[in-house]
Amino acid sequence: MIREKIITISGILLSIILLFFSIRGVKFEEIIVTIERAEGRLIFLPVASILASVLLSAFKWSRITGNNVRVRETFVALIIGLFVNNVLPARIGEVVRAYVLSVKCKLSLTYTFSTVLIDRFFDLTGLLFLTFLFLPKQNLPPQVSRAIYILVCLLIASLLFLLIMSRERFIKVITGKIEKIGWTVLLKISRRLTEVQENLRRVRSPLTSLFFFLIAFLQWLFMSLSLFFVLYILDVKVNPMYVPFVCALLNMGLVVPSSPGYVGIYQFLLVYLLSLFGVPKHEGLTVSILFHASWYIPYNILGFAFTVKEHLNLKDFKNMKKN
Repeated sequence: MIREKIITISGILLSIILLFFSIRGVKFEEIIVTIERAEGRLIFLPVASILASVLLSAFKWSRITGNNVRVRETFVALIIGLFVNNVLPARIGEVVRAYVLSVKCKLSLTYTFSTVLIDRFFDLTGLLFLTFLFLPKQNLPPQVSRAIYILVCLLIASLLFLLIMSRERFIKVITGKIEKIGWTVLLKISRRLTEVQENLRRVRSPLTSLFFFLIAFLQWLFMSLSLFFVLYILDVKVNPMYVPFVCALLNMGLVVPSSPGYVGIYQFLLVYLLSLFGVPKHEGLTVSILFHASWYIPYNILGFAFTVKEHLNLKDFKNMKKN
């Protein structure tokens, strides 16, 4: 509990600081001028692209989960998780979406959460491929290059971890030693490790992994298309070939602690990344506000509606650890 409070407070403070640096030196009149030249009638385009991205993500997750889980069920769980991340601290949305799916499909929480981890792994591979495929030819600042190298190392570490956990012999050795101890808590962990291994073993086929990777790539390509539409609507000039690179680094940069909904860090990252390609600060900030709103508002509307429809509340989320 104390650790969660520290992370939450740190994230909020970091968001406030980054938001300050994002808006420092920007005149309100400059933002108004940028908005006035916008093609307001095209605002549906970024929203439609984002919803397409979420549908692809839900489709991918449903196939990873198996057990005849439908896209409609993963879509509802995914949106509720995104909604929770937008309105509650501590980034519990990933656990929440696993919980919602476990309840809707009568699966164990351990199993559904393992599918979330696999889903996020393929998300990361899709983002990294997008980064390298659209890597700008111009020299990048050292801090950006270092961040890319760190992310590559993270991907390799994640891949090795998944491969180890998918090995039946390895899990049998671990669970065998646990079962010899005989403690009830450890026996519960042993059963959950077996569930995770069975799920990982099912998706480690090269063709299956390639399929999930391609879906993740298309998912983030649609998110990049949404950013392109926002830039087009506001008449902000950026080479379209650089937009996926900006979108990929933006989403990978959101792993740092922040306030609910990524307010502050979203503006800071997008303003900085767009400045690498000559976009003035006031235009970058306007883009960040509109792009942020294009997914923040739909996620919250749909997420609230689905939460009410599924008869969920904060008490349900607090009980997740008991499952």
